[in-house]
Amino acid sequence: MRITEQAKQLCRARILEKASELFCARGFDQTTTRDIALAAGVAAGTMFNYFPSKETMAMTMVSDALAAGEEEFRGRASGELAEDLFGFIAAGLRRLRPLRPFLGPVLERSLSPFPRKNVCPVGEAARQRHLDFMQQILASHGFSSAPDYVATTIYWSLYLGVLAFWTSDLSPNQEASQALVDYSVRTFVHIISGSAGGDGGEHVL
Repeated sequence: MRITEQAKQLCRARILEKASELFCARGFDQTTTRDIALAAGVAAGTMFNYFPSKETMAMTMVSDALAAGEEEFRGRASGELAEDLFGFIAAGLRRLRPLRPFLGPVLERSLSPFPRKNVCPVGEAARQRHLDFMQQILASHGFSSAPDYVATTIYWSLYLGVLAFWTSDLSPNQEASQALVDYSVRTFVHIISGSAGGDGGEHVL
């Protein structure tokens, strides 16, 4: 019998739900794909038709969370660059909060700035989408990205530092992370503004 698209989506959602529960309870490294398949009530072969690896499952959750944060931010732009970047990052962190217990090793493998033999396609797509949106924020404030690797390299380095700190931040309500985000975005804005050319009009990085 042919499986309907709705049934496929329900199965996919169930796999992600059970994977998230197990990752939070046991840790990412301690959870196997067999554990996830058993919890979701599907055969391992069926599960791999949806997700080729547990890293892909985890990064799908991360990608969905960051996309939700992006949508949340769209209605909150303030008109000031540092505040907008802070709001963008903070919205993503709020959406990532349910995944925080297991994010450390996932982000380390999937979003590392160092070259890797095996790149998680979902992780790479999430990285590129995040950077593209960051460039849109810059453009909305009069910055053009030429060459774009300058701004993205500086920003991504700071952003990964924020994520690494945030995943293990024990301060109340992650207040230390909020301070780090604020300092990081203001540092970033200072750097790109200081290197901007032009006569007060459009900035060029």
